[in-house]
Amino acid sequence: MTRPNPNFDLTVDDVDLIETALCQSREILSQRRLSYEHCAHVEGGPSREKARLTGEALTRIQDLLGRLSTQKIVRSPAAGVL
Repeated sequence: MTRPNPNFDLTVDDVDLIETALCQSREILSQRRLSYEHCAHVEGGPSREKARLTGEALTRIQDLLGRLSTQKIVRSPAAGVL
């Protein structure tokens, strides 16, 4: 049985690329969600479920972007303080 590797070898540039891709996906999904919501308002039915699922994906992306941002913050002592 396989298990996830807890050690990642990602550079800051790798994380920046992931962030950029997630932001682009977020924009695309946001537009798609608006379209689904409009269709749900006009037609009802399946578009409402698509809008809900897209909203859940957007929430997960936003949460992940927040966690990535937190991981990138480097805390160091103020200059001159030892």
